[in-house]
Amino acid sequence: MTKEKLTILIIGISLFLFGWQSVKASQQKSVEEDYYELGYKSISNAIREAESYYKSNIDLPIELPPLDFTHSFGRFNGKHLGLEIEYLNEEKHFNYIINIFPVEEGVKLFSSTDSKILLKDGTQAYYSTSGTNSKKIFIFMFNKNNWTYILSIEEDLLDKPLPTLVGIANSFERKISDSLKGIANY
Repeated sequence: MTKEKLTILIIGISLFLFGWQSVKASQQKSVEEDYYELGYKSISNAIREAESYYKSNIDLPIELPPLDFTHSFGRFNGKHLGLEIEYLNEEKHFNYIINIFPVEEGVKLFSSTDSKILLKDGTQAYYSTSGTNSKKIFIFMFNKNNWTYILSIEEDLLDKPLPTLVGIANSFERKISDSLKGIANY
């Protein structure tokens, strides 16, 4: 396994599983309290923090997977140079994660062994799966507007993971302010 593939595998699995393991550790607290203790905040606040740090706008895809999410959170870590957006369903214990890095950092994450596909604007995207047979994580990566986006979701949650995530990646038609209107209710 190449170093790049190992990096993608480690990032994908740890980011995907980290939130639920931490939440399960303290059942008496609410999901919000657990996530806030881990440094999460509202998506809009996390994006503003990252934009202030980088002095650059960050757009989110307009579409989400066709699942019912009960919560959404964001977290920016300047030390690790990444913005993490997480949508989750507390009752059904699943999540969808978007990790965003500056393109200079994110380009290291792509591997020559990943499968490739073109987005509608001609952008090259990469996808792979990682995890075990009982829990495979579908990872979809692409560069857009000087940012690298990594979309991660449990493969079994979607009937057609690749077309769903391609549709999400193709939904960058409006700016973040419009996108946040759709998630304000979470």
